[in-house]
Amino acid sequence: MLRSSFVNKYNDEMVEPFRELFETCRKNMFHPGDLLLCQQNGTMIGKDTVIGLGDEGLNSLQHINALFYNGIGEMTEDDDYFKKNGYALFLGTSDFEVSIQTEMKAYQEIWENVYFLRILTEIVRVANGERYDWQLDMYKLDKNKSNHVRDEIIKKLNVCPMFKKAMQTGYRRQIRNAVAHSQFQVIQGGICFDNYKKVNKDEVQSICFEEWEKIYCYSYLIFRGLFEHLASIVQQLYMPATLKTASGGIPILCYYINGTWGEADIYPYANGKTWRFTKPNR
Repeated sequence: MLRSSFVNKYNDEMVEPFRELFETCRKNMFHPGDLLLCQQNGTMIGKDTVIGLGDEGLNSLQHINALFYNGIGEMTEDDDYFKKNGYALFLGTSDFEVSIQTEMKAYQEIWENVYFLRILTEIVRVANGERYDWQLDMYKLDKNKSNHVRDEIIKKLNVCPMFKKAMQTGYRRQIRNAVAHSQFQVIQGGICFDNYKKVNKDEVQSICFEEWEKIYCYSYLIFRGLFEHLASIVQQLYMPATLKTASGGIPILCYYINGTWGEADIYPYANGKTWRFTKPNR
């Protein structure tokens, strides 16, 4: 259960980190079409340079749609909800516990979603002025997604300190692993983690319900906000730009299997929701 006033509070807190992230991207991006590439997902299929969901997107689409459809979760108007309901004898069957378990499942879905992590990785590269990585293959990570999030996303967010702090708030490796292996328990006053190790200073033995609420809300808002901001950028930046180009398309920087780079135009379909290398028939 989430307190609606705090959901609204955390949503407001994410406005500036997202503004910082995408302003940094627009300032530093290696090529003007890179944010469009992030939104449309440039990838390699075999030896071909393609635009579209790819294997990672197709295999993740149902989970992404479900997270959007279900929303952030069940909410209450009672700011004292945790004080009133969080100190019962929990046996795994109460509405309170079920709501926590539902949030935990969504949390795991977010941080194990390879398409979301792919898009986020590319955005961080763009923010750092690096080339878009056409050859990025999230499936090669296998069980190393946590290391990837730490090394290729969070550590590289020094250019966006506010968004980095938001990521550090939302992404907790220990909690993600605890959920994946059912190593958590709802207890009086909070959540206890069975995978806690004293030797690791980044791990915690337990957290209160209020802290979990913040961690989960930040994660969901980062997940949803990333897709929404990219879609908005396409409509506000790239779609109007097609009216000013001779071809009616937007040039992007493509990588080819022989190791060369070159520009090619892509064109909007379905009012800009889909882009392709082929020009639509008008």
